[in-house]
Amino acid sequence: MKNLDVRHYLDIYTTRKEMQEKGITNPSEQIKKFTRDFVEKLQTYSLDEEIILNENGSFFDSKGNLIMKIPN
Repeated sequence: MKNLDVRHYLDIYTTRKEMQEKGITNPSEQIKKFTRDFVEKLQTYSLDEEIILNENGSFFDSKGNLIMKIPN
């Protein structure tokens, strides 16, 4: 998968978080928690830092450190 930056994922997941909070979407509590935690973690990174999403649904920073894994 193409590697994208923090700005890309922060935009997407902030929008998802807002939709969940407004009740527009209603995923499982596990996904809601993932979304909240992921946005919180992404906010600690530089917006231009590369984020790597592997085929197992795990997000890594440019140094190869695991940020989060999408719950199954």
